[in-house]
Amino acid sequence: MSAMVANPALAAAPAPPPICRHPQIFLTFKSPEAITPQGNLHHYLRKATSGQRHSKAAFISAMKLCSSILDIPLGRSIHAQIVKCGVGSDRFIATSIVGFYSLCGLLTCARQLFDGIHERDAVLWTVMLVGYAESGDIEAARILFDEMPERDVIAWNAMLTCYLRSGFPAGALNLFQEMQIDQISPNEVTIIGALSACSQMGCLDLGMWIHASILKKMNNHCGTTLDNALMNMYAKCAKLDVSLEIFLKQENKNLESWNTLLTGLARSSWVCRKSSLSLFSQMMKIGVWPDRISLLALLMACSHAGMTDDALRCFICVPKIYGVEPETRHYGCLVDALSRGGRLDEARMLIEAMPLEPDAGVWGALLGGCLAHRSYELGIEAAKNILELEQGDEVGSN
Repeated sequence: MSAMVANPALAAAPAPPPICRHPQIFLTFKSPEAITPQGNLHHYLRKATSGQRHSKAAFISAMKLCSSILDIPLGRSIHAQIVKCGVGSDRFIATSIVGFYSLCGLLTCARQLFDGIHERDAVLWTVMLVGYAESGDIEAARILFDEMPERDVIAWNAMLTCYLRSGFPAGALNLFQEMQIDQISPNEVTIIGALSACSQMGCLDLGMWIHASILKKMNNHCGTTLDNALMNMYAKCAKLDVSLEIFLKQENKNLESWNTLLTGLARSSWVCRKSSLSLFSQMMKIGVWPDRISLLALLMACSHAGMTDDALRCFICVPKIYGVEPETRHYGCLVDALSRGGRLDEARMLIEAMPLEPDAGVWGALLGGCLAHRSYELGIEAAKNILELEQGDEVGSN
């Protein structure tokens, strides 16, 4: 008897659909024999229409590609073919199927298959755990994590990421401390996750301890990615001087490095906010191309520093010169800058001219300015729009 519990509906499914039903896949692969998931899927589909038997590697590659393109109908058809061929109990094939259903958000199917596999290795456990983590199901992920007979650093990272993505940085820090107790050596992904949790919780002491551990382990050389995570942590913990020191010592700065410091300056004191424009100017001189995060940090800094005209110039020039398309949050920052500066009529006109639908954040920025400058009639209009949006959200969620 197969070690995998097969879905009766899938077991009775017809052979995989002919290639003509997936012409976009067929036409994409110029080299069908290439040793790539795409090439193997083409090879699999070609053999499926000719009635030939498939190798396990072809099944695995086909399932992996279905996972990457989230093609549920094709993935189900390949799964049905696997069951018919009697190779569903192979742990490598089973892992690829569980991974497919997990990535497609079909966690019930993934769990049924997982529970039906008697010989589970660490990879299969981790694939199922990642499925729960990606969906944000903390409770199910933690139960599975605690049941795992062996947990490598990848499993710990998946659980830690699950806490962070679900907005539970405290859980991530508790898990990180569990790792220390169990003497699990963290890797770069672990450290970045722990530093992110420290940033959200304002845990400066733990962040400094992690920093010291990194320096000791890596001989005072962290690398760009870790440097950026450290800069972000120190900036959010009100230690912008340390963040700046790390930035100045960085050998290989990337766009994230500049954005991290720009955002840190924007959230800091009035003097630091004014320094954002100088930093952005340096960024331009050395040829670093800004993105939407850069523009958002600039607008935020200008708004909070009372530099309304500078905010307007940035909003006009950066998209025009660098092709950065403003989003709703950028319009919200500019509305905030205008509103703080008492230019409420301009802020209202900007909202009317927006090519995007203004959200509650945009109207909230206008409302804040109206309250500060005692423009109650316009404030009532802004408040009404916020209430309408919130009521619409409530109706949509029911």
